[in-house]
Amino acid sequence: MGYHSSRGRSALRALVGGLLLAGSFACAHAGPNDEGDKALAAHNYERAMALYRKAADANDPWGQVNVGKMYENGQGVAPNPKQAAIWYAKAAGQGNDWAQNSLGSLYENGTGVPKDVAKALALYKKSAAKGNNWALYNLARFQAEGIGMAARPADALKNFRKAAELGNSWAQYTLGDKYATGAGVPPSYPTAVAWYKKAADQGNAWSQFKLGQLYEKGTGVIQNDATAAKYYKASADQGNHLAQASYGLALETGKGLKRWNKKEAVRYYKLAVANPGAPEWVMQRLTALDGAQPKPATAAN
Repeated sequence: MGYHSSRGRSALRALVGGLLLAGSFACAHAGPNDEGDKALAAHNYERAMALYRKAADANDPWGQVNVGKMYENGQGVAPNPKQAAIWYAKAAGQGNDWAQNSLGSLYENGTGVPKDVAKALALYKKSAAKGNNWALYNLARFQAEGIGMAARPADALKNFRKAAELGNSWAQYTLGDKYATGAGVPPSYPTAVAWYKKAADQGNAWSQFKLGQLYEKGTGVIQNDATAAKYYKASADQGNHLAQASYGLALETGKGLKRWNKKEAVRYYKLAVANPGAPEWVMQRLTALDGAQPKPATAAN
């Protein structure tokens, strides 16, 4: 059904730089949930919420998950993480793996419930045992970082791979990084590129940025400035500040593009420097093109 196949779960992890990443819910059900999905697709959030609530009140676990998600996202209702947790808990109690993962995320982050890493871990394990790709990814993070347990890098790698093979774009990105750096695996740029491309094809902004870097430098691929610019733009337009900086430079110089466009370069540079993690050279280029700028709060080299 639509909320589970087209509406994503977000990772909400420091591992991915605070980015909210979408996962996929794959399931099909009849009745109010299906009608709710149609309303959701049409951006009629109030009707979607009413239909999901009808299913949830009939003790349908997917209706309960959907109501929880609507409360978490503030669609059709005011955002209310406490209510999201209540509805996720109802569905999780019926064994729904997506509810278990979503509730685990709330416990991990202390959103709507007291922060409880042990509860988060237990919920991720239950969901992962059912093959939920987001739970496998989250469990792998805990194992890799030693969250709530001693670090278990070998188990983490196995679960990252399972999640990646099930289509989780952040697990695919993570494997790309591991093969690019040789972290726990034999280094292999071709393998890294393959995983980055799988994630990038799903719209993963960090994988798109990494591919832009590899194509710009000709690392593991045939050097191609046009392809690098394409990936930088795709990532930049999703808000990745490093990609905004790189695409701004491509626009300023015309590298990989049909011609330079300094007005657009300024626009992308300004987007980049709005993030405190923007490299210092971006402000230097912006000042050269557009004059003195307000000083950012912080800057990274």
